[in-house]
Amino acid sequence: MDAERAASAGGTAAGDDGAPEALQGLIEVVTYHDPETLYTVLKISPEKGYEVASDDLFRPGRAAAVGRAVDPSQGQRVRLLGRWGSHRAHGAQFEFDSLEVLPPADERGLVRYLSSKAFDGVGETLAQRIVDALGAGALEKIRDDPGCLNGIRGLRPDVAATLGEAIRSEMDRHKASAFLRGLSLGPWQAAAALATLGGDCEQRVREDPYVLADEVHGIGFKTADKVALELGLALDDPRRARAGLLHALAGGADDGSTYLPREDLLARTSRLLDDAVEPETLETTLAALAKRREVVVEESASGARVYQPRLHHCEQELAKRLTELVAREAAPLADDARISDVARLHGIDLHEDQFAAVRGLLSNPVALLTGGPGVGKTTILRLVVALAEAAGCSVALASPTGRAAKRLAEASGRDASTVHRLLRYEPGEGGFAHGPDKPLEADLVVVDEISMLDLVLAYHLANAVGGHTRLVMVGDPDQLPSVAAGNVLADLLDSRVVAVHRLTHIYRQAAGSLIVTNAHRVLTGDPPVLPERGDTSSDFYFFPAEPSDRAADRLVEVVTKRIPDSFGFDWLRDVQVIAPMYRGACGVDALNDRLRDANGVGGLELQRGNRKWRLGDRVIHTRNDYEREVFNGDMGRIVHVDPNGHLTVDFDDRRLDYQAGELNDLMPAYAITVHRSQGGEFPAVVIPVVPEHSLMLQRNLLYTAVTRARKLVVLVGSWRALTIGLSNERRGERLSALAERLREASPG
Repeated sequence: MDAERAASAGGTAAGDDGAPEALQGLIEVVTYHDPETLYTVLKISPEKGYEVASDDLFRPGRAAAVGRAVDPSQGQRVRLLGRWGSHRAHGAQFEFDSLEVLPPADERGLVRYLSSKAFDGVGETLAQRIVDALGAGALEKIRDDPGCLNGIRGLRPDVAATLGEAIRSEMDRHKASAFLRGLSLGPWQAAAALATLGGDCEQRVREDPYVLADEVHGIGFKTADKVALELGLALDDPRRARAGLLHALAGGADDGSTYLPREDLLARTSRLLDDAVEPETLETTLAALAKRREVVVEESASGARVYQPRLHHCEQELAKRLTELVAREAAPLADDARISDVARLHGIDLHEDQFAAVRGLLSNPVALLTGGPGVGKTTILRLVVALAEAAGCSVALASPTGRAAKRLAEASGRDASTVHRLLRYEPGEGGFAHGPDKPLEADLVVVDEISMLDLVLAYHLANAVGGHTRLVMVGDPDQLPSVAAGNVLADLLDSRVVAVHRLTHIYRQAAGSLIVTNAHRVLTGDPPVLPERGDTSSDFYFFPAEPSDRAADRLVEVVTKRIPDSFGFDWLRDVQVIAPMYRGACGVDALNDRLRDANGVGGLELQRGNRKWRLGDRVIHTRNDYEREVFNGDMGRIVHVDPNGHLTVDFDDRRLDYQAGELNDLMPAYAITVHRSQGGEFPAVVIPVVPEHSLMLQRNLLYTAVTRARKLVVLVGSWRALTIGLSNERRGERLSALAERLREASPG
């Protein structure tokens, strides 16, 4: 008996040397399997030599096993590698890291396999007849010659044909899965590759391992590169150069740039490939990519720029379309007298720059309203919409995210939608219903929070604005830019092509707020003004705490005790923690765990791998689901948990059920990142500021976080870290030629 079996037979944990244990046997029952996450619960009948006699591990004769597996089937013979553990509710279980499907050990096992649910129409009696006729090598015989099933009593021709195809598919799939797992791909990655690349997966990967990164969602360049080298690809192979160039260019887009300078791209790629590819090879490969239109290389006064084709198209066409829209004639929708009358009717006392902004927004075919907190952007927006409607115009309101659209609807008193919904995104088609051939029907389209508007979405929006439709955009240029590639708001301001109305005057009711005061001080790099010690009437506080683990303790106390006790907020409903990073003691992940434990509602929970969802959790939806009309950034609370693998979330206005395959759309939301907070507004915001986050701490990030609060901001952490953030005016450089293209296309 080898060491692994000896460890298992003795009922001990993984060996002292840390080597994994093995469990081998038949799958008796597939208790649970999630096709999306691959989370699996099995009942295994161990083979001789793999039994565990100790009563404290599991009931003799059958073992519980949990892990990730690709489509396990009852009757399969498997070998699991992992370790023994214990679940507080379900007791002892084998927690496996890998599952290998083995051929049946004997004819009895073969009968059980053929009569399992994996093969329709084959019961135990018929399976026994097949094995009696074909022997222990039945599976290989059927795979190689399905005609060998002819003449078996009781086996109908249609069932025989289905069985032959199913066995061939099963064996090919297991062979391909074993090949992929042998290349160090995890079960989820192997499953994704099989699902995407199909039956000739192994052949395609051997021919070009980078097909894994090109076509399989969730597998990146580094994984594909590791596979390529394991398969013997030379470090300077042209396929590796091509994949490296495309990955480096995609990395630039991930960082927000619409293009990379040619020399920068070549240098990034060389570093990515450990300088193993000659510069001449990279240059030749880049030229070949451009010839095949896999990239676009465009000459400019500052040197060659390299684009992904889609981003190049969107940047060119957005500049062209905006220039066309700006050049149209547009009669004013209201004169000064009308503006004054409607403002008075709404109880609005317009400042001089506000009056000029209203006049300009109603007089231009395309206009932009900007300004920081407390300058009255919302007031102006409401008045512009009211005046446009009074002039007989139909108005459509939209924002880039669901949370921002909800906030816009509350501020305007009118319906608002996401930009995707406004343009009628069609998931099956991968595009939008509204465009040049079917423009938006509204006379005025107002888009708020355009700092979050990326290049591609801005292109589709401009394309959907028809000849008679006016476009008003509203945004704060000091907030973080969009997550996806582009720097649209900054480029519009820089181009000076679109009419811009910037509000700077802070109004009396806002001037008394330290939130507004300190938001503007953050932008100039000045430390925040803080209240006197013991003053509970302020709306801005700083709680010192170092190091980070103590800051995390202090933050949890501030959120769950001090704020509710001093200000009467319900921390689960009204207080939002906004952190710069996911990692660290004061990162989003750790704080979510701490605050979830502080909530402690109920005992029902679902766990899939390292992730869990618990009754009472505050959660955030992380992608746009247009069919169910729930969007990235929508926040709710888990109000029901079903142990069978689904749950219900209350989103204030309605409740939605999430099945097992949809759980990954939900993340804990006691703490969220600054980017995820954009477009939202919360009664109270708590922000950890610690040295570990120094790489991310910068003025516009702090400014964005602070301006998410309506009534209260509390900073927790290190004054030194805050000073570092305030001194960092650097913004992540985003390369974009939109402003340049707008200036070139403008006749003026």
